[in-house]
Amino acid sequence: MGNNNVCLAEIPVYRTHHTSPKSKTKWKREDLKSGSCIQTLVDKENNPDFFIHYQCGQELPQYRNKLAQTKWSEAVNSSLCTINDSQQTINSLIDKPEFRELVLLGPPKQLRWLSWMKLLTKSQPPISYEKYLENPPTDISNIIKDIDRTFVDNALFSHSSCGQEQLKRVLCAISNALPTMGYCQGMNFVCAVLLIVSGCDEHQVFQAFMQMLINEQHLLCFAFSNDMPLHFFLTSLIHYQIKKKFPKLNLSDISDSFWLSKMILSLFTYVFKMEDCIRCWDYLMVRGMIRGIPELILAFIDATYNQLCKFQEEDFAYNFKGPETTTIKFNVGELIYLAKSNHSLDRSFISKFAKKMKDKNNPSQLLDLLQYYNNPQLYKKQVSFYINTIYYQC
Repeated sequence: MGNNNVCLAEIPVYRTHHTSPKSKTKWKREDLKSGSCIQTLVDKENNPDFFIHYQCGQELPQYRNKLAQTKWSEAVNSSLCTINDSQQTINSLIDKPEFRELVLLGPPKQLRWLSWMKLLTKSQPPISYEKYLENPPTDISNIIKDIDRTFVDNALFSHSSCGQEQLKRVLCAISNALPTMGYCQGMNFVCAVLLIVSGCDEHQVFQAFMQMLINEQHLLCFAFSNDMPLHFFLTSLIHYQIKKKFPKLNLSDISDSFWLSKMILSLFTYVFKMEDCIRCWDYLMVRGMIRGIPELILAFIDATYNQLCKFQEEDFAYNFKGPETTTIKFNVGELIYLAKSNHSLDRSFISKFAKKMKDKNNPSQLLDLLQYYNNPQLYKKQVSFYINTIYYQC
């Protein structure tokens, strides 16, 4: 399987600095309309071709993945929908057993965001976005500081009044909705990818990001909370699997901060090309972050094993600086195939590993929850109880 086209803006631009922390933080409802920033970009650039570069519309994609093209065409035809009726198409496919397999193959670009939203928010009540924008969060200065560091070469985030402003609003709403966690570095990159793929629909991006943070299949809130327990759990699990599956790959002298932490904490956005990152997110949306992240990283090691075996410490530091510097070659379609076929982690393994990691002298709420992972109903109940302690719903 290979990657297919994604919703990307790849126009090189000059940066414009974001407004200062003292800038206006009260937003009008009309500023929050879906897609408003795209129209503003068109008006600002006064160029009718500017929008085309974003490829966010209904035009048919040019697949690189022939298998995905065939399977999606068959699914759409069998559902009696047309490819242009995106919402109806996904609604007709969501409950079919093959839907998740279709997403793993790679959705057409005009169906990708709808597929992600259905996977993330199915049966979940919508969360009020505007309510959490009524007042600026206490950590707004940190949010504004990071916005100027987010995908600096991406055209969408070059305009302080458009992409950057949308990014700021969503991050402010997230911080207000989860006040015991607040804003943390790394959230800006996750939110930015969601804005890119959604075609700049900040309402839906807020819903999606919230589910990535609090849904029991993802629990990214533990990646951004104190001591980053999800990062600690995943790094321990991955190293355990590396010793078991790749015993000749010696990583004992390689700092996790050079490579593994970057992949986990940025959800691959920091080290993979955008199109490869988004295809990996197709996998994460289906499998969930708890299993999907380690499965993809183990698959990455599998696919690039011969290259990694030759690396010294400085090679890891250099090749994981970013996609523009790496010499590592891999096919993202092969990566997803290997993750699914060779490195799938079952629920009982996650549960047993969490119990094994528990330390009476160093309690962890995440490990307490994950010990129930092999019992989906009980696990979901335990997660819901915990989320109610950090989620501001008043």
